[in-house]
Amino acid sequence: MRTNQRRVWITGIGPLTAIGAGNDAFRAGLRAGVSPIKRIDRFDPSPFRSKVAAQVDDFDPAAWMPPKTARQLDRFSQFGLVTGRLALDDAGLRPGEGGGASPNRIGIYLGSALGGIAYAEEQHERYLERGIKAVAPNLALAVFGGAAPANLGIALGVRGPILSTANSCASGAVALGEALGAIRAGDIDAAIAGGAEVPLSSLAFGAFDIIRALSPGRNDDPGHACRPFDAGRDGFVMGEGATLLVLEAEDVARARGAEPYAELMGYAATSDAYHMVQPRADGREAGRAALEALADAGVAPDEIDWVSAHASSTPLGDIAEARAIALALGERATSVPVSGTKALYGHPLGASGAIEAAICALAVRDGWVPGSANLETVDPDVAALLPGLLRDRAGRDGTYRRILSTSFGFGGLNAALVIGAIDG
Repeated sequence: MRTNQRRVWITGIGPLTAIGAGNDAFRAGLRAGVSPIKRIDRFDPSPFRSKVAAQVDDFDPAAWMPPKTARQLDRFSQFGLVTGRLALDDAGLRPGEGGGASPNRIGIYLGSALGGIAYAEEQHERYLERGIKAVAPNLALAVFGGAAPANLGIALGVRGPILSTANSCASGAVALGEALGAIRAGDIDAAIAGGAEVPLSSLAFGAFDIIRALSPGRNDDPGHACRPFDAGRDGFVMGEGATLLVLEAEDVARARGAEPYAELMGYAATSDAYHMVQPRADGREAGRAALEALADAGVAPDEIDWVSAHASSTPLGDIAEARAIALALGERATSVPVSGTKALYGHPLGASGAIEAAICALAVRDGWVPGSANLETVDPDVAALLPGLLRDRAGRDGTYRRILSTSFGFGGLNAALVIGAIDG
């Protein structure tokens, strides 16, 4: 990292996941270590090989926003609005007040793989059944990837840049990285950044099932369907959720007396340039993303205290990631604790990198990391590369000053973040 760059603090976290909404519920869900994955009840999953998902149940938008606003927004934008407000409340930030950043100097960076596709599918069914007059008048304004951050910006009166990233399952991490770059460069003073995903509709779900990306083997035991790094893993388990984080330039955060979780220290992104579904088996380009993120952060591999792995529970992806981590960390990979946490909230595609960044920030502050739930028999090839895999669902207490978080998506899109304790 260049020494003349501004440092960027994480001062607020707004999670909305299958294990809870808001920090208290989210942290309790992580500590419990129990998977929320169950048989889908949003639609009939019987045509598909996989029939399970991590749903955000009991979400009543009217409990979070005025009824009129709830009616005007689809679930994608509702998730963005709720998590943005949760993050701001957690940070104690009111744009333009109390020494905080001006609304003109706050950006919104939100990643999503699919945006409002589920809503579009619902409206298409209405069209086929009852014609064009049955289609919601807000359809055109709801389905594009920028809808959620745009609606959040309108609700908050935030007038800085809005960027929507659609980098498959790396989208949330890329959004955070782009926000980091903008704050460092002095283009903005703060950002609300992360990801949101609401992919649980029959067509969207079926599309992933068709290409055999989803887990089909645990329909009778949904809580164990997601098994990162396990020898019996057979595909990822789709989830929905969102998390936005408040990022602030250190000087701005200090001026208003903010109490940060951690520092967002480094970011990098690469592409495999190899295949739309399969990752490079050797993990070379994913490993390069991690190495470049470490260099961007000014952190040596042997300083990493924990790796929050993407670990989607796919046969090819998890072993490629293990090789990538080994390439990036070298000798440190033989001892560093590593966790794959998606059994605790499913795989919310473009939101997953942001959810995992929030877990990393909490780990720095709280001195605790979750283990890899459902990891019963470690894949021998993974174990040889990453012998420090945390298998205990109870997690581990410790001091986590420097953390590497990895995110990978279809098309060979790779991203890595480094999150660490604040020095000084």
